[in-house]
Amino acid sequence: MAEYNQGLYKSWVPKSVQLLLIVVFTFLILAINPVNAGNIGMMVGDLGTMPDYLIMANFASFIGMATSMPLILRTKLRFRSKEIMVLSLAVIAFLSFVIGTTNFPELIIASSFLMGFFKMLMMMEVILPMMFILSPDGKRGKFYAVFYPFSIVSGNIAGYYLARLAYQTTWQYPQLLTAGLCLLMIMITILFQHNQRFARKMPFSQIDWLSIVFFAATFLFMSYFLSFGKTLNWFDASNIRISFWGTLVSFILLALRQLQLKRSYVSFSIFKKNNVQSGLLMLLFMGVFLGSSSLQNTFTVGILGYDMVTNASLNLMMIPGVILAGVVAYFWFKNEWPLKMFIFSGFAAFFLNSVMMYFIMVPEINYESWLLPMFLKGYGLSAIYIAVWFYILDKLEMVQMLQAIGLILVFRSFVVTAVFSSFFSWLQYQFQWESVNNFAIYLDGNLMSTQAALSGYKSLQLNAILAANKKIYGLICIASIGMMIYVLQHHFGKVRFSTLRWKEVRFTAATRKRKASEAKILRERVE
Repeated sequence: MAEYNQGLYKSWVPKSVQLLLIVVFTFLILAINPVNAGNIGMMVGDLGTMPDYLIMANFASFIGMATSMPLILRTKLRFRSKEIMVLSLAVIAFLSFVIGTTNFPELIIASSFLMGFFKMLMMMEVILPMMFILSPDGKRGKFYAVFYPFSIVSGNIAGYYLARLAYQTTWQYPQLLTAGLCLLMIMITILFQHNQRFARKMPFSQIDWLSIVFFAATFLFMSYFLSFGKTLNWFDASNIRISFWGTLVSFILLALRQLQLKRSYVSFSIFKKNNVQSGLLMLLFMGVFLGSSSLQNTFTVGILGYDMVTNASLNLMMIPGVILAGVVAYFWFKNEWPLKMFIFSGFAAFFLNSVMMYFIMVPEINYESWLLPMFLKGYGLSAIYIAVWFYILDKLEMVQMLQAIGLILVFRSFVVTAVFSSFFSWLQYQFQWESVNNFAIYLDGNLMSTQAALSGYKSLQLNAILAANKKIYGLICIASIGMMIYVLQHHFGKVRFSTLRWKEVRFTAATRKRKASEAKILRERVE
């Protein structure tokens, strides 16, 4: 009879060492990214390519993660944990080396997609043991309260040090370092992990690979559309039109394909549930705040002149707020308090961050002024990630969750962020030229020398960018008020109103009268 082991490591490995290895592996896996956002500027200058390629590569990694989600359970039941970890780490090491040595942006995009695919496979290998350790009673809320702050903090710390390393060397060095770390993790995996299976071996069949192709094509076409739209002037370019129709056709084919399958690759049934619809709406609005990061980068790099290391260090200021949200969430779920006010606190923190960003859009701001806005941003990001994700997946069965979590993940991590980043980029361009036209009213080239006119052009552009950013942040503040009102009035699964019908009242009154008369007769007989 076969022996099964739902842990990760061999029996002779001490429990403390197992816990340490799980934490270290989780941190390193979370830190692995095909394209570090802080290094994009350096990569663009060195490769001589458009930044849109690297933005699309960043999106492609999230699409790859979402593509692998429906396959995780079947993969885990077919292969051993050691086999999954070793293969995934080997593939990521090879792809990191490819990214660090290639000059073709298309190859970087393809490598990013595959890295995201295999990253999610091995991520689940460490998440499951961590889930049992953090919440042995099976309550997902307490696990989310620890895991999401840990993942956000890990990403921010890794992003800062990778940006610092690239600044001191080259952008290729972090990629080669990632490949080396993956090889080291392979050696540790071979040494400490057991060779037993997680459960009874299941055949790696009945997987509809055509659905996987349609799923990946849908969002890769969308990522091209959103990444290159502004540069290619949207529908004026044939490539943008092709990507738009490619997105629609691929999604329609994906949906039709699921109707023909006995075991669907993705499930659309849970999107009929009220909690899923409301949760997706809140994630959509969270994309407004995540998309505003592009405005912040424009301000810090274009106006304040921060280098890539200083700009990346701003994310470290989010860490206290992220940790505070995790602590609050842990006790919130432990005491089983309603989610409404906790979600409201997250959106309120984003609202206050937007208000402060509106008022600090001045070129004289000092570095310390970022502490409070970034603290609020960290709290809001962590709180909404924890609470809304828990609310969406609450009361869903495991099979339903695995079939639909890929769509929800790609919606949360890619779609909403990409849509609002592109929208704000377009809006900023429109507002910037509107501001330039407004400034031009007070300038007269006939009364100014050519040298004076050219010397004031830079100041004119900087003030136009500041004015455009202030307008957008003002719109975000107004929209966030509407979102907070929505959260306050939403029921979150609780019954708010009950309908009182006259027939029910009359029936209830007649029943009570009949029971009272029967009781009176019974008392008279007893007497």
